[in-house]
Amino acid sequence: MSVDYNSDDQEWDELKDDLDNAIQQEVLLGIIINLLCWVLLVLSGIYIAYKFNVHWVPYYFIDEVFHVHQTIKYIGGEWMSWDPKITTPPGLYLLGCFWYHVMKFMTRWNTLSIVRMVNFIGGFIVWPWVVLRPLYLFNAIGFWPITLMVFPLIFCFNFLYYTDVWSTILIVESLALAITVPFGERWSIWASSICGLISCLFRQTNIVWNAFIMVLVIERRALIHKDFNNFKINNYLKWLLHAIENFNSLVLPYLVNFMLFFVFLIYNKSLTLGDKQSHVAGFHLVQILYCLLFIAFFSFPVWLCRGFLAQYVIRMLLKPVRTLFELIMIMLVIRFFTVVHPFLLADNRHLVFYLYRKLLARNWFCKYILMSSIYHFAVYVYFEVLRPSVMFFHPILPVEIKSPAALPLQLSHISWTALIICTIATVVPSPLFEPRYYILPYIFWRIFVMVSPEPFFARPKDYNQVHNTKRLAAEFAWFLVINAGVIFIFARYTFSWPTEPFAQRIIW
Repeated sequence: MSVDYNSDDQEWDELKDDLDNAIQQEVLLGIIINLLCWVLLVLSGIYIAYKFNVHWVPYYFIDEVFHVHQTIKYIGGEWMSWDPKITTPPGLYLLGCFWYHVMKFMTRWNTLSIVRMVNFIGGFIVWPWVVLRPLYLFNAIGFWPITLMVFPLIFCFNFLYYTDVWSTILIVESLALAITVPFGERWSIWASSICGLISCLFRQTNIVWNAFIMVLVIERRALIHKDFNNFKINNYLKWLLHAIENFNSLVLPYLVNFMLFFVFLIYNKSLTLGDKQSHVAGFHLVQILYCLLFIAFFSFPVWLCRGFLAQYVIRMLLKPVRTLFELIMIMLVIRFFTVVHPFLLADNRHLVFYLYRKLLARNWFCKYILMSSIYHFAVYVYFEVLRPSVMFFHPILPVEIKSPAALPLQLSHISWTALIICTIATVVPSPLFEPRYYILPYIFWRIFVMVSPEPFFARPKDYNQVHNTKRLAAEFAWFLVINAGVIFIFARYTFSWPTEPFAQRIIW
């Protein structure tokens, strides 16, 4: 018996060594691909930026007319002047004003091209190198920085003057500082909270993601000091106790942000700064279905495999009554909690105008039968893709890791719940079907997801094989294909608006 035991133990050690070597090779290959592709992306981005500024839209495009004019007022020293049509705080305009004064002595570009460069630098340099690189080192087989760099919902706005790029950079940097702790416990948490606060100057709803980051900060320390186990309610109590005991160091930095935001709400009497009648918060519950649909669509190279699809089919077959109930509930949400904003039906410069008319609300069958089935699968994708990445705790043994900075880039059931709540709180109140609102829900979800180790369609032959590079490369290629299609439509198709002096184009 002892001989057999030693033989099995040796085989297991060999299998583990082979798996470790395979992972190391995948990580090394991923780093090389990221470096090479980043150079190519920057060169391509420079060309696309040139086309945007010289040939395609050398004029204000849609909301740029408000953003650029407000920035010009700041450049001219009109600090108390404010356009009542602008809904977001002045973070972008302050940054654009600063950048204009830096660049005006170095180039003869016009103001529009100079301020657009703010987002180009943010999207192509700051986003991959400053924000994503530290997180990538925590999860090198989970995602590629170059992939999130070309995430379709944000990529085109690297060439325009919109708030989304820097809003995303700052709030995800807040997350990165909280997880990687580069300046030590105390100063990293304060730096995280400051980044979170500054991000709210670009997009007010980022205050919700401040709450998620605070939950994560407390959790990553409570699970070590309080020894989380597999009793979930017990872990919630431990989380709360640890937050109370370490209020000044863990809660206070983010509480300052919440208090300042509350003062802003009292002073402004609304979440939006201007055009309040067109941006009244409501209960647009179908937004969460739209959001999860986009997440499932963009992430399909991450989860697509025979086993995943088979599990969904088996779930429906084993639980037909539950599945039918879920489909009926989705239909009721579509019927009673869909808000059709006037902007959605009136503005044919956005892809969702065509998506809504041609698919989501084409007819009764598409709206209720087809889409409810698609939404049901999207909900399944959102939860089941993240489930394997959630931390598992032993019922008795303590957590072996003793430093928050040494923890893997994973969620526990507490932060997973917080992620879901924050996603709902971000998108549901908005009356407008706007894909840009789904950028942060996707990014925060995707960062914590581990890609499927299985091949796409074939059955896995060896347990010591890793297929991460193929999947991550497929995800990167998928985003490039989507971006190429969107840019092609943007460049190729133009039409006129009676109220606009220049040709109009289609974008997200």
